[in-house]
Amino acid sequence: MTLFTSWRALVVLGIRLLTLVVVFGDLAFAAATADIIEAFRYTYGIDRLLYLASQEIVMWRFLERRKKPVGGRGQWILPVQTKNTGVWVGHAEGGAKTTRRAQPDMAEASFSLQEFHGIWDVSWKLLQDARKDEYAFARAVDFMDAAFRRRVFRLLNCDFCGDGLGRLATLPAADNDTVITIRSLPFNDLGLIIDIMDETDHNTKLAAARTTDAIDIKGRTVTISGAAIAGSAAGDYFTVADSVSTTASLHTLGILAWADDANPAAPVGNIGGINRTTAGNEYFEGNVLDNAGVARPLTEDLLIQMADLTRERGGIAADFWLSNLPIVRRYHESLRADVFYALGAVKPLPAGSGLGRTEDAMERGEKGMGRTPYEFSGTPWYAEPFFDANRIVCGSSEHLYIGHGENEVPRPLSEIFDDMVPFFTATVNTTFEVISYGQFELLCDNPPSLGVIEDIAES
Repeated sequence: MTLFTSWRALVVLGIRLLTLVVVFGDLAFAAATADIIEAFRYTYGIDRLLYLASQEIVMWRFLERRKKPVGGRGQWILPVQTKNTGVWVGHAEGGAKTTRRAQPDMAEASFSLQEFHGIWDVSWKLLQDARKDEYAFARAVDFMDAAFRRRVFRLLNCDFCGDGLGRLATLPAADNDTVITIRSLPFNDLGLIIDIMDETDHNTKLAAARTTDAIDIKGRTVTISGAAIAGSAAGDYFTVADSVSTTASLHTLGILAWADDANPAAPVGNIGGINRTTAGNEYFEGNVLDNAGVARPLTEDLLIQMADLTRERGGIAADFWLSNLPIVRRYHESLRADVFYALGAVKPLPAGSGLGRTEDAMERGEKGMGRTPYEFSGTPWYAEPFFDANRIVCGSSEHLYIGHGENEVPRPLSEIFDDMVPFFTATVNTTFEVISYGQFELLCDNPPSLGVIEDIAES
């Protein structure tokens, strides 16, 4: 085999191994031999690389069951009948017909898919070093593939959980430091390049293009590179670098945007082009139960009130509740449904009736949908570890969709355009790039079927 055919064979092997590459935003993932030298040492006691961080993407897994291809120019148009037609009145025998008439009315919500691309690059030296041994090459390619997929799915999951601004983490109060306290488990992962945005204008960058250097899960802090930020306040947030400005948010809508009863922030724009604040447009609002920013305990009345609201306005019963883990932990005793006490019953309590919970029933992991053993009124409760603090959402999953372009998941350009574009693209440096592309949006055809309870005290 010549050097040329050997090189082609290695490229083909790399393409086969990278059959599922996904993408988000404007990512850069550079790699040199020194970055993944451990991947070349394949004589370990285990036969796979370890990634010791959470790989849960609950919202993505929850929604991916309902994907909707959006053809044409990547647009999705939702016609909405807002008024019925005709009149129906009583009359006396032989009496006159009514002269009143009532005409129907419709509105139209239109959506465009958000485009995303992702890039990872690799040095010539890394490829040459790796191809000296087929096992080293396979391990190196597998490392790059897995690392890229984890980052992208984590960011798509972040978008679907949010309000359209791609909030990776939010400050609960001013914190002018490089070690920044956040109010919930962050979507950041190590090495991610971020901006910290001013909540008041969504344009001022308190920190621009900083690297995520450390994450303290227990302490809820994120350490960023560079100097301490200044002028921060409660509500300021982390987002992918260069993805939010006054004119646009380069993110998809999230479930918090759909469940809200107000318009999203200005960079996101009115959902579907419909202004929720205009009288008569209540049909496009979600349902919100808040307490003016003051935390209060979760009560049975609040949950029933929200369940009734989504039914009254959306015309369908909710089939899910979703929150983060601290809320589940705080209200564990109220939500658990597997403990029953019967006075005078001479029989043992059912299995799992002791303290704590049946941990095996807590669905988790990379492929888990986050279902818990808890229910409310027979409706299952899901736990998304990274969901924003002090909020619970509920609704009908039948009306939520992941809208996508030609490819359901992001793919390398070489696959999308039938090899008209090479898999490895040459750069001005001594590196190759692999570019992936995809179009996505979170869509809903019945916003009143969704709701959010805010200002819930956590543990």
